[in-house]
Amino acid sequence: MRSVLLRTAAAATLAVAALSGASAASASEVLVNGSFEDLGAATPEGWGGYTYYAGGSVALPGWTVESGSVDVTLNTSSWSPAYDGQAGLDINGWDAGTISQSFATQLGQLYTVSFAYSRNAASAPYNATATVSAGGVTRNVVAQNDGSFGGANNFLWKTDSFTFVGTGNIEKITLAATIPGNGGVFFDKVAIASAPVPEPAAWALMISGFGMAGATLRRRRPLLAQVRI
Repeated sequence: MRSVLLRTAAAATLAVAALSGASAASASEVLVNGSFEDLGAATPEGWGGYTYYAGGSVALPGWTVESGSVDVTLNTSSWSPAYDGQAGLDINGWDAGTISQSFATQLGQLYTVSFAYSRNAASAPYNATATVSAGGVTRNVVAQNDGSFGGANNFLWKTDSFTFVGTGNIEKITLAATIPGNGGVFFDKVAIASAPVPEPAAWALMISGFGMAGATLRRRRPLLAQVRI
């Protein structure tokens, strides 16, 4: 009896896992240009990269530069290699910068914010710091000046992530420098993905499976009673 029950429950669990896996495959990315590959209409400045200014005439696609300026560098420069693709973003342009992007959320949906970070190899001898904020959560980012992030033409990257629950409203992700100057934290592959939620069919199948197990248990009890008699 116990083995029948366990096999029935296990079958239901495996079916739910399979359906949940299909749901996971459809988890969606909500940000645009999170790896900063789209440079828009910007042209290289004299130092060799691309600078985007708050209130400037050229926009960084998908993002709003709220204050200061930010730089985008390519793998063809000494600020390389990027973590993903060909480009990376220094949150400190000519000075501390702040960028943001708005996105819609679903009420109760779990979202995961992930990003890679390094530091400007040409920055002064101090720790580069910045913040990443979304959904009411703020992550402090520290890129130490201890060699762990490499140097020119040899950028090394670390990754971090956090989660928040959607409110059903428009939210905003913000990347902000927290030190002055023109050398700060580098960001790449900034992403927000919605976590998969089991489809109604998966829940129905799981409930059905345990219902079948219960029915099997009920059928076995009279038989056991007759044997005892």
